[in-house]
Order: sequence, then structure tokens, then C-alpha cells
Amino acid sequence: MKAASNMIQRASYGIDAPGVVRGHVVLGCILGAIAAIGFAWPRPNFIPASLSAGAAVVAALLLFYAAVMLRSSLVSKKRVCDRLIAALALCGNEQVLDAGCGRGLALIACAKKLTTGKAVGIDLWAAKDQSNNNPEATLANAAAEGVAHLVDVKTGDITKLPFPDASFDAVISMIVIHNIPSQQARDGALRELVRVLKPGGRMAIFDLLHASRYREVLQDAGMNVQVLSRDFLWLLPCRSLLAQKPGKAP
Repeated sequence: MKAASNMIQRASYGIDAPGVVRGHVVLGCILGAIAAIGFAWPRPNFIPASLSAGAAVVAALLLFYAAVMLRSSLVSKKRVCDRLIAALALCGNEQVLDAGCGRGLALIACAKKLTTGKAVGIDLWAAKDQSNNNPEATLANAAAEGVAHLVDVKTGDITKLPFPDASFDAVISMIVIHNIPSQQARDGALRELVRVLKPGGRMAIFDLLHASRYREVLQDAGMNVQVLSRDFLWLLPCRSLLAQKPGKAP
């Protein structure tokens, strides 16, 4: 039985903002139950019809948004990831950094494009940002996808990356930088990503809320930046940026 279990092991990349999703589902179910009791109980009952109707509407909205969040995490984000990896145009021998790798969706997708290169992920492993977010889960996913030998993970802050200048041929970051509370720190994280990128290297970023500012900071740092796509995940405007560092790779 244990051998069979290992054979069918699959990678699982978790759910973004799991507490928010859970809260919407729980509250939606509670309000739905209140509405159902109000509508089904013989009249007169202790729940006014207006309250039942209001509870039903709010329950439907909460459960709808929970469904949108789940689809964004489990389906739409993977499609965006594929687009970013294609834009990086990896040859196979690169050193790639995934800044804020979480459970490894982009990290492992990059590793699958490598032969002699290495995909390095760094994260602070905040469980509030992604369910079961820890390095062991990321390495287990890499093993399940057959790329464990091409993946390394580290614990660290992307505003103070523990890597020398020009360490990586490519950098990717997905739904991470907006979690940094201050604009100054977000700007610092972007400059750190530029610092560790080699001349001629490419950087792909997908995020929400602050992408226009990211473009400005990257351009000020000398990067050539283009908007790769605009999306609407989690019912929020999102943007993908592709940036290239001037110069030729050594």
C-alpha cells in the first residue's frame, strides 16, 4: 500500500490567502443556513423575511467570491505561470531565482525547462499567504514532479537577498511583492531582484495592485520593461511584467 501511495503522489501548490477563503466559506454557509431556516420555517417565525432574503444574498456573494478565489489559485494562476515561463525563454543551463516561491508553482515550472541549470526558491514561508507554506512541501512537490535534483530552496527576505550581485540568469516572482507592507520596502525588493540578475538576464513579475509602480522602479534601475499581459484574478486587476537587464551575459 505504501509503494502504491508513493506512485500516485502528485504535486499540490496550495491556495492563496487560505484564511480569507475559509472565512468566506464559513460565513457564507452560516448565512445560507439562516436564510434556509427563515424561508422553510412555518410562518410566523423568529426570522423576518427581509432578514432571510438579505442573508441569502450576502451568502451567495460570499460563496461566489470564495469560488473565484479558488479558481484564481488553482487554475488561472497556473495559466499565467505558463505565460511567464514562456516569456523567460529558458535554454536549460540557467541559474533561476523564484523570489517568494511558496510551494513551488513557478519554481518547479522553471526547473522543468532546465538541464544543467538550477532553480533556487526563496521565501519567508508565511502560511497566511499560502496554505501549508513550508520548504518541505516545496521540496516534496519538486520530487513529485521529478525535478528535485534541479531545485534548491532557502529561507530569506526578498528585500535583503542573501546572494551576490549578478548571481542569476533569470528571475521570476508571482503574487509576492504586494505582501510587503510599505512602498519603500517594495521598491527595495525590486532593486534587490535587479541587483542579483546578470547583465542580459530577464525578469518576469506577476502581481496585483502595485504593478504600475513596479514598472517605474525597474525602469529607473535601468531595466527595459514591457507589460506582458493584464489579467483579472481574485476580482482584482493584475499585471505581468517582463524586464531585461541591459548588457550581455558573461
